[in-house]
Amino acid sequence: GVDFEVIVVDDCSPDDSVAAIRRDFPEVKIFVNGSNSGPAVTRNRGIREATGDLIVGFDSDVTIPDRSLLAKAAACFSENDVAGLAFHILKPDGKSEDVGRWWHPLPIDGFADRPFLTSYFSGTAYAFRRDAVNTAGLYPELLYMHYEEVELAWRILDNGGKILYSPDLVAVHHANPVSRRNQVEVFLKPRNQILLAASCLPLRDALVYVLPRTGYQFFKACSRGHLADFLRAMASAAKLMPRQWSLRKPLRRETLGQIRRLREPDSASFFSPEAA
Repeated sequence: GVDFEVIVVDDCSPDDSVAAIRRDFPEVKIFVNGSNSGPAVTRNRGIREATGDLIVGFDSDVTIPDRSLLAKAAACFSENDVAGLAFHILKPDGKSEDVGRWWHPLPIDGFADRPFLTSYFSGTAYAFRRDAVNTAGLYPELLYMHYEEVELAWRILDNGGKILYSPDLVAVHHANPVSRRNQVEVFLKPRNQILLAASCLPLRDALVYVLPRTGYQFFKACSRGHLADFLRAMASAAKLMPRQWSLRKPLRRETLGQIRRLREPDSASFFSPEAA
């Protein structure tokens, strides 16, 4: 076993979950946001309040089938020189999450059950070394949700850390309602792609990243009757751009090259002691 503390950050949930936790689990530390602030702010508060050297985080729509998961995560950090761990996210039916949620550099078919070094982790379930996030920074709160994990993962890599995808660290994700997924697809995704590039990428790379994606999002919005939402996303990106630009810290060329190399199945992206 491992020593651990449990921290719950409530983002203004409308039910009696806080009272239920206080009643049934008095040892749990509970913090309540003053207003509904979204995943990035809520996760950051939990990280700030935690006292351990290792941080393991789960969203509220996750269940953990393996009671030894924390011990396995601690062992991964003990055995490997990595800054973060990406978990294997399953759907409730036991299948790996679909390709739309698999943002790792290697394809889900053939790789979901194999460990490899990655440039991504899901905020649904993850683990960090405390010193890694102290150096790289926390989740970018301006993004609210969607692409916030991508930016933090890139920052970790840019500071010399590595992220290991471990198929043995399993979390079951009970998917969000369709209405929330629609908000992500038609508003947050096109907006945050622009904000991510502005914050992290050199200008040429930012244009190469943004232009085809924004064009695709535009045509998709037109074909599905979401043009007003797309235009609202563009207006929000423009409004937030001065603040995002003030936070700008482009990734090093070495980091961009590393991210590209991780997409090559025959490269050192497969995890081995030598690769660490």
